[in-house]
Amino acid sequence: MRRVIMAVLILALITPLALVAAPAATTINVLSSDDFAGFRKSVTPEFEAANPGIKVNFMSVGYDDLHQKEVTALEGGGNAYDIIDVDCIWTPEYVTKGYIGSIDDKVTAEMKSGIVPAARDILVYKGHYYGLPMFNDVLFFYYNKEILKKAGFANPPKSWEEFVSMSKAIQAKSLAPYGSIWGWAQAEGLICYYTAIVHGFGGDLVDASGNPKVDTPANVKALAFMVDSIKKAKVSDPASITADDRSMLNAFSQGKIPFGLNWSFAWSLFNDPKQSNVVGKIGVGLVPGSAADGVKSATCAGSMGLAITKSTKNRDAAWKYLSFLASVAIQKRQAIAAGALPIWTDLYADKELKAKHPALADMAAQLQTAYNRPMLVNYNETSQILQVEIQNALTGNKAPDKALADAQKHIAEISK
Repeated sequence: MRRVIMAVLILALITPLALVAAPAATTINVLSSDDFAGFRKSVTPEFEAANPGIKVNFMSVGYDDLHQKEVTALEGGGNAYDIIDVDCIWTPEYVTKGYIGSIDDKVTAEMKSGIVPAARDILVYKGHYYGLPMFNDVLFFYYNKEILKKAGFANPPKSWEEFVSMSKAIQAKSLAPYGSIWGWAQAEGLICYYTAIVHGFGGDLVDASGNPKVDTPANVKALAFMVDSIKKAKVSDPASITADDRSMLNAFSQGKIPFGLNWSFAWSLFNDPKQSNVVGKIGVGLVPGSAADGVKSATCAGSMGLAITKSTKNRDAAWKYLSFLASVAIQKRQAIAAGALPIWTDLYADKELKAKHPALADMAAQLQTAYNRPMLVNYNETSQILQVEIQNALTGNKAPDKALADAQKHIAEISK
């Protein structure tokens, strides 16, 4: 009887405690692009296990839908998301519209000095940090070693002038119909290619003060090179005018062209026997520059990063997740598992990573001459104007100088 009474007393004591609800976990809502989203999802349970008070609601959409979805959700102070994926060209817009907040108090000295500058700076605006890159990417110059060997070349072209002459030699031997096919359709990809070529001819899309200036002699020369490569030299496939990145991937992976610019993920595709006929035949060289203008190499950076929204109520939890994905350990694993280039400079010398990613050393050499597209608040409108006028030149509707003069006029009007 005494045991029964004791059991009843104990039950009476612990029952109120059992009725007290456990502290609710903090849920952070993340909107990511599809770029490497699979890997991010795969490591999220590890983060949650190490941070039992935080749950991650991870969502992803295609790049083409990302900007509109974020703007719609955050306009007017909306708090649907705690973390969003930001392309380098959106940072000024998102900062000035109050979509993302500064993380100057969170970014460490190690992050500032250890992350590759071209990637780190995509979320830096007017000296303040607004997020961290999640991968490091630039346009790389891929070449088919087998085609070059048959044509009598030991190395890829070092200049755009050599690109033309080597392409003609390859065409003359019927080894390929063209030197390359480009993604020059009227889309953002066109501006990425143009940025790389412009800097390769010593140009820039902004002046020393950061204001749009697209009609400089160097920029005109770069556009004239693009036009001439199709219409005069005939080394670029005319289909480039309506093609995107996928067209280059398809042609190159089938061994139909010797040269091509594309992003880092293309390396994995070219060496996947299920998708490619050129496995083991591909090299990565520096994107050429103009020898006549004294430029050795230049390319366009295209990294994206995660930023914490200004409206979030879970800033500390969001930072923990963001810094987890950007950590050295996770970046190394992402590079091995998903083929993404890491954001940390020291990882390019990592022995295990270099063994897993044979092109890493060659790719690392390109990072020193990578340029971001202009940091403009009205970048999207500027890009659209430039796309139209570059297309006018490529299709022969306007001379390159006329097309860029008209672009500058329209861009100046919207800038007012």
